[in-house]
Amino acid sequence: MLESNENIEEPLLSDDQPSWVTLNASQSEDADLPWDRPEPQPAEPADDLWPRSRPPTATKESGENNLPKIVFFMRLGNMVAAGLLVFGSIGSLTNIFSLPVMVLAGYGICFGSLICCLEINISFIRQPIASNFGFLYNPFYRLIFYVLMGMVAWSFGTLLGIVASGALMALSLINTYVLCRYPGYKAALKEASDEEEKRLKRGANRAARKHAWGYVTRPWWANDDE
Repeated sequence: MLESNENIEEPLLSDDQPSWVTLNASQSEDADLPWDRPEPQPAEPADDLWPRSRPPTATKESGENNLPKIVFFMRLGNMVAAGLLVFGSIGSLTNIFSLPVMVLAGYGICFGSLICCLEINISFIRQPIASNFGFLYNPFYRLIFYVLMGMVAWSFGTLLGIVASGALMALSLINTYVLCRYPGYKAALKEASDEEEKRLKRGANRAARKHAWGYVTRPWWANDDE
């Protein structure tokens, strides 16, 4: 029995093994085991694939957030320049011996009043201005109009006229840039004007109610004295 066992185990321990045994062993050694395979890397987020697309969006959002502040300063600057033009024109009306200067002063008063009405932008004058002077919302036409107003102010030859002319020339470029840079400027101006108009109406209604209540609650002898 022992000899038979040795005869059985001897071929298995020898180097003369069948080809199919050695082939399977070599293939198993070359094959990658599951724990030797590299782990799959997670895909990059979609936001990181296009890093250059984020800064313009952030800049645009910041510009839109700053639009109410820009509208405030633009309205303030335009109304100050228009006021300088109106006062300079009124001062030039004293020169009654020069008809051209008086005519230009009349144009200056009209132009300055138009700019003031445009910037105040109250509801009942908004529609007439938009219908008759809609070119003021175009950047190119507004540039020409402001340059024309600056030339009118310069023609007065006074210190106030020169200051008004410089302010209008500077604002012509600033207005053109703002209208081109912020297409929503008109809508933001309308929204700001509506908020101010509502605030004024609430204040007027509150004052009227207070006055009416004070008149009703006064003693009857106080009313007789009036």
